[in-house]
Amino acid sequence: MTQPEDAAPGTQPAVVTRAAVGSPAAARGRRVTFSAGGADRRRRLWVPSLVRRAIVPILLVALWQVGSSSSWWSTEVLPAPWDVAHEFVTLWNNGQLPSNLWVSVRRALTGAAIGIAVGLSLGVAVGLWRPVEEALDATLQMLRTIPFLVILPLFILWFGVDETPKILIITIGTALPMYINTMSGVRTVDPRLLEMGRQFGLNRLRLIATVVLPGAMPSILTGVRYSLGLSWLALVVAEQINAQKGLGLLIYNAQSLFQTKILMVVVVVYAALGLITDVVVRLAERRLLAWRGR
Repeated sequence: MTQPEDAAPGTQPAVVTRAAVGSPAAARGRRVTFSAGGADRRRRLWVPSLVRRAIVPILLVALWQVGSSSSWWSTEVLPAPWDVAHEFVTLWNNGQLPSNLWVSVRRALTGAAIGIAVGLSLGVAVGLWRPVEEALDATLQMLRTIPFLVILPLFILWFGVDETPKILIITIGTALPMYINTMSGVRTVDPRLLEMGRQFGLNRLRLIATVVLPGAMPSILTGVRYSLGLSWLALVVAEQINAQKGLGLLIYNAQSLFQTKILMVVVVVYAALGLITDVVVRLAERRLLAWRGR
């Protein structure tokens, strides 16, 4: 950056940049100048991230309320948000919702914890050792494509109608995506880091704990996030097995009696549970992956 020779003394020099190669200005040997535009930049209004994330859901609920109030559809088919909120309060106060919600959350988290642990172990083993991949990967890929509803009758025949088949369905639903993401993350770890760890005398367990898992952590957390989301989908299927307690029981009773308000309450609860688990994993990502920045 230089000051032109013909510039008047005491004046502020313009910022001078090199002309792009091949541009007309460069061909004529002229300098391309522009003034610092910091003062001319538009100031953007800062809006908190939480507000930006809430805009679309709020608009959807507002549209839902407007449609119900304007009779765009029958409220017997789709109740208004205010009626759903009133039904939520009623179910909570009479104890139906808290008791059934706790049972469903316990099932989902138990199955998800087992599934995530199994998927993480299989992903690390298959990602590190080719003989393990050749032995297990094809079978796991086949299991991944089997729908929940297909294995549901088999689980009832094999394990009865108590808690065991419910937990197993959730475990399978969460283990397989966790396995896929963990295996992918392990394979992206720089081999030079593994070799360096061996040179420092790390055994296999310490190598996995200090090199492999931290290096694969972004993919592992993606797998956790995806698996927890699937745990709520698997829960809906699992609670079709003679559920005496849980949100599935509320769905079954409401469907039998055509109680659309209760059905919508359960739908909103499922959506809220999925959002809460997603937020928890996001917070964990910010803490564990702070070294990546944004």
